[in-house]
Formats: sequence, structure tokens, C-alpha cells
Amino acid sequence: MLSAIILAAGESSRMGRPKALLQWRGKCFIEHVCASVRAAGIEDRVAVLGRASAEILAAWVPAGEKVTVNLKPENGQLSSLRAGLGLASQYSEAFMVCLTDQPAILPETYKKILAFWLYHKDSIVIPRTIRPSDSKLKRGHPIIIPAACRHLCFEGPLDKGLHWVTHHPSVKIADLEVADREIIRDIDTPEDYQSLLRAEA
Repeated sequence: MLSAIILAAGESSRMGRPKALLQWRGKCFIEHVCASVRAAGIEDRVAVLGRASAEILAAWVPAGEKVTVNLKPENGQLSSLRAGLGLASQYSEAFMVCLTDQPAILPETYKKILAFWLYHKDSIVIPRTIRPSDSKLKRGHPIIIPAACRHLCFEGPLDKGLHWVTHHPSVKIADLEVADREIIRDIDTPEDYQSLLRAEA
């Protein structure tokens, strides 16, 4: 069994409004991500919200996702992951960490990452794809963290984030190359958002 942790607690300071509620193809970002995770067959799903939780829940209706709130989102991504892990099933063998500002990742990509994990359960699974700007491989999300590495998520310095966990000397990494370049798209600013919209025009 695997749990999905959907991180949607970021301050969205550069965007100027909650990224979880940005619209794409008629649905808000967080619904796109949750729908793709559901399509991948992951039944235990936790959405981690932040200060905009009331606004998000007024516009988005969870479809089986458990919801928790990071009361101190300024502490960074790792603090949100800890909040999600606290609500995830105690029986999970691993945790897929998903970002709410990646709505365009194909459901098939989630399925490929999940299938790859089944053969690499002792490793942190990280997808990577070719970066158009320099034709080099770049790692992206979602990643899968095995339950054996869960403690590292609580031991790591908050200011180091997930990088500290994925680069810890005790962990094994299994890279999976995928064609889906959306795994490396960052949507942090209005310009990034407009770029996503233009790609659909």
C-alpha cells in the first residue's frame, strides 16, 4: 500500500493568490492533481493546505482525500510533508509526494512511477526527463519515499527541505526517465501560469 501526500500549503507569494485554486482546463490545480492520483489507483490520499485552507475548501470538494493544515507553512516544504505523513495510513509502505502546482502531469506518468516503485521498494524513486533548455536530464516530481526513510523527513533541517532527505548518505535512489516534461515545470509566478495557458492555446 502507498499513500499520496499532495502539498498545497505554500504561501504562493510570487503568484499573489493560492496556486491550488488556479484554473486549468476547467478545474482548479489541486483537483487536477488529486484526480490524477486517484486515476493511478492510490486510495490513501492526504492534501496538506496552509493559510488559504478556508478559501481552498470553499472552492474545492475533496473526493476521498483526507485534509490537514500546516499551521506554519513558512517553515517550508518539509514541514508540510510532516503534516501529511502524520495523517497518512500507518500501513503505507511508501509515500508519493505530489505538488499542487503541477496540474499538467499526465495520469499515465503517475502510474509509471508507481509501477516502477513496485520493483524498487527499498529506494527513493525520482522521475527525470530531458530539460528542453539544455537537453540534460533533470529530476522532478512526484517522488516516492519508502516508509523506511520516513524518519528522515522528521529529522532533516527544515531549511534544507526534501533535498536533505533525497541526498542523505543512507538512502538509495532509483531514477526513472519519463517523457512527460511537466514533471519539471515550475509554476511560481503569473508569467509561469500564462506560459502554461499558452501551451494549451
